[in-house]
Amino acid sequence: MAAPSDYPLAAQRRPVDLTPCPPLRATEIIRASTKARSSRFRAARLATCLLAWSCANPERTRGTPAPPEAAPAAARPPLSGTTARIPEGSFESGTEPGRHARNPQLEPKTKRLALGPFAIDIEPFRGDSGAFSLGLSRNAALDRCRERGARLCTELEWERACKGPAGSAFAGSTQGGQCETNPDACASGFGVRWMGQLREWTASDVDGDSSKGAIVRGAAPADPADHRRCSHRSVATDATPSDIGFRCCEGPPNAPKVDTPRLGPTFTQIELAVARLGELLAADERTRGLSRELAYFTEPEASRAVLDKGPGDTKGFLLTTSPLLWNPVAGADFLVVTARSGKSTSFVAAFYVLGDDRYRLASSFVMQDEPGPVALAYNGYIRPRLHFSTCWGCPGETGKILYRDPDQTVILQP
Repeated sequence: MAAPSDYPLAAQRRPVDLTPCPPLRATEIIRASTKARSSRFRAARLATCLLAWSCANPERTRGTPAPPEAAPAAARPPLSGTTARIPEGSFESGTEPGRHARNPQLEPKTKRLALGPFAIDIEPFRGDSGAFSLGLSRNAALDRCRERGARLCTELEWERACKGPAGSAFAGSTQGGQCETNPDACASGFGVRWMGQLREWTASDVDGDSSKGAIVRGAAPADPADHRRCSHRSVATDATPSDIGFRCCEGPPNAPKVDTPRLGPTFTQIELAVARLGELLAADERTRGLSRELAYFTEPEASRAVLDKGPGDTKGFLLTTSPLLWNPVAGADFLVVTARSGKSTSFVAAFYVLGDDRYRLASSFVMQDEPGPVALAYNGYIRPRLHFSTCWGCPGETGKILYRDPDQTVILQP
């Protein structure tokens, strides 16, 4: 290399060019250095740019291979609208018995669950025409989400996004109404719109078994308004997807799943303190007057007295005056009690079992001027009904406690 004194005077005294160097890749710098050999000034400027580039990219000057470049944005499929970020937190999944026309065999009681953070499409997936994409199979919907680096939402993610931070039963202010002209009226507290306005695929299966069907959330336009609530569930297969849409989620999928309700023992005798029964009766204005001077009928003497008043034939039933837990169908549980209030008022009451020693009145039957005893008669093979009686086998002395869809009990005396 020539000494500095060998450079022409003009080149030695020429001001340094401080204009920004253009972005250069290593290969461009090598090509540029080859072309610059004919001009020592251009070589000096190239050295200046190379020094600046090496300071900004030290890892590359150490010989570390450059990471692969991301695909241009235009090469990726466009997103279906924007997404809403759902924070980590817990919520009450399911529906409280008796509050809505739930199907207890498919829709479980409330249960507090914790989910991690995720993102969900603010609107259902739209096709090229701008309309919601309906009629795709679940596998096809899954492919659409994968094309944009996303996935189908789990059913509990869908439900949390629908219920919002306040845990609302319905998304938005429509309370089950339709909102074609005002989608913001169906927006959840997280800003997710159209929740409950059409049926949507989820990534969840019945009992985790895809052969039993996929879980669908939301409701079709012709469905009852109550089906638009966030916890409503239905089942579909790829063979019947004509009215089903979907939306995508991003982030690691949350593991919690919905436990499908199971059948338990039809009847189980339990102990319930008189004071606790009084609290349950006082909690509802319809039975508040029964909560004073409470007393259970003595067992087994009371049951024997009811049987002895009649022909004495049990007819295959068991008689008891103890409180009973009753499971007429999977997912529906009731507490049934018979007792006396004061000296001459007897009653039968059924309460929804909410869990964790929580109950709510479902129905009641009051017998004035009837000191009792009143016994419950049940058969473990007959799930949808049991009886109450003051004289077992006597005409006009026996009534029925019936389970009726959706999720209700009726107490009557024919």
